[in-house]
Amino acid sequence: MTEENRRRNLRDEVDRADQALRAAQALIDLDLHADAVSRAYYAAYHLLRALLLSRGLEPKSHSGAIHLFNTEFVRPGLLPSSHNRLLGGLQRARELADYDPAVAFSAEDARQSLDDARSFAREVLDLLRREGWLGGAAAP
Repeated sequence: MTEENRRRNLRDEVDRADQALRAAQALIDLDLHADAVSRAYYAAYHLLRALLLSRGLEPKSHSGAIHLFNTEFVRPGLLPSSHNRLLGGLQRARELADYDPAVAFSAEDARQSLDDARSFAREVLDLLRREGWLGGAAAP
């Protein structure tokens, strides 16, 4: 992958994350809490993919992406280890939201997922800006 392609793909992932954050908020406003939880996870996941693209990495699975995140960003101290728990929690909630109709999510659950995804977004976008991958656009 050329650097130009990597930058374009990284930007596409950031754009998808922004769309997922906006969708999560809209779904909360519509009282569609399980769908909001799912979208919040995907916002974080697209940002995770953007981070990995900054290192030239393209994981084949969600769990592989989280493993590479730990290896490339948490262990070297670029991002806090609390983000591993945040991503794991968002992923587990998304799986329940998408695949277990017996699990009900409250408005508070959905808001917390969105808040977690936004927190992750702020730190990821800040790191990508510091490393020169993004311009100075506002964080979602």
